Amino acid sequence: MENKKILVIAPHADDEVLGVGGYLLHEKARGAEIMLVIGTIGGTDIRQDYDVRMAEFNAVCERLGARGEVLFKNMDTLMDTLPAFEITSRLDRIVDSFRPDEIFINYRSLHQDHIKLYECALASMRLREGYSPRLVALYEYPFATTQVGPIGGGYMYHDITDCIEEKVALFELYATQIRSTPSPLNREGVLALARIRGVECGREYAEKFYVQKMML
Repeated sequence: MENKKILVIAPHADDEVLGVGGYLLHEKARGAEIMLVIGTIGGTDIRQDYDVRMAEFNAVCERLGARGEVLFKNMDTLMDTLPAFEITSRLDRIVDSFRPDEIFINYRSLHQDHIKLYECALASMRLREGYSPRLVALYEYPFATTQVGPIGGGYMYHDITDCIEEKVALFELYATQIRSTPSPLNREGVLALARIRGVECGREYAEKFYVQKMML
């Protein structure tokens, strides 16, 4: 599909790269229009300085040729305190304006921001008159792969063998979010999860998605 529009909804700036980075790199090369919507940037943690985190996010958007939008400022770890109506309404306006062909949403983890945005994003996926995306899928978050139980939806894999190093470099633009092993938030962690998903689908490296809706 040429000139498709792709919307990625992420709780924090780095989740979108960890979950969909390889796919976005491929689709950018094919001419897709990409929009990244981040739930919140900035917070009380020293590693969540708003200006620094925005600079990192802007660098990723530039690398992907993507439009970027942040729903809330300085609400890291606090999104569960926001009314669901306020989050969903903001997502509604973005979806109605952008009208993406494909939408990628974070799946639930044990993090309160991830839970809240997942629920509000799914609420925003309700049917609209005159418009329906061709694909709605959930993407993975490394910390959640063994902690949230079965995830609904059919499996979809995307081979990222030819761009795995580019995906790692994209993630490393989020320098404040890199953690030491055994955390998966580093080069080794990104490679390890992609290698496992590759084994599952017969490729060297892959990303895994959980299809919620697909129209062929």
